[in-house]
Amino acid sequence: MTGLLLYKIGITMMAVLGLSFVAEKISTRLAGLLSGYPIGTAIILHFYGLEYGAQFAADAAIFNLCGLFASQCFAYTYYRASQRTTSLFLVSVLALSGYMLPAFIVSQTNPTRLNALVLAVIVTALFCILLRNNTTQKVAPSRTWSTHLVVSRLLFTATLVLVVTEFADIVGPSWAGLFSAFPVALYPLVFLLHREHGSETARTFLGNFPYGLWSVIAYALTVSLVYPLYGVVLGTLLGFAIATAVLAVIGIKPLLIYWKCPKQNAT
Repeated sequence: MTGLLLYKIGITMMAVLGLSFVAEKISTRLAGLLSGYPIGTAIILHFYGLEYGAQFAADAAIFNLCGLFASQCFAYTYYRASQRTTSLFLVSVLALSGYMLPAFIVSQTNPTRLNALVLAVIVTALFCILLRNNTTQKVAPSRTWSTHLVVSRLLFTATLVLVVTEFADIVGPSWAGLFSAFPVALYPLVFLLHREHGSETARTFLGNFPYGLWSVIAYALTVSLVYPLYGVVLGTLLGFAIATAVLAVIGIKPLLIYWKCPKQNAT
């Protein structure tokens, strides 16, 4: 169990530091897009499979597709709330409430794979439209990454991941799947960007989040199909391969902009 715990924390550390680096050193817009990559989803579903079995994780992946509705409600609520108040605490409370209410609604249903996929596609397209005119913000001034800064970021995110995975066997696959869509990487990152660089930077980050979620849809759908057939390890690799291909297609435009305009790539 100790080795598994260290593995969870290690993967979380890489995810948090990687996205933090992109957001603060390269491009806030690109970081927002990459935040939609199934980092948190993959971590949680992978450990569901290791700890509770491949079928449990496959069932949870179906609810993860539905849970994307809740995670995008979280992002949209945070985006709008940050325009109306400067209180980080209030914005966080509203955003978390924006996640829990749709998550509770979805938990009362018993979706099929097809129903979950249709819901995920519709809501992701909707939120891409709702946030299509988000304002862009340049990369915040680079700051030195002190030990205290790095450790605090890692602890914040690792705690969220551990809480979600440890309660999976108590709540069952439906709520476990919904929690696998909880923004374990998004929330601490946007919170820190908001606190350290302002609400406009946070909104630029959030405005690009839904576009990256097409890769999550691909990942969760793949896991729901292949985990029972090929196991957790191979299923995870296949999921990442397909999700990466989808993200490459979605993200090619901002990447080209970044490479062609290095001095204006912040957006």
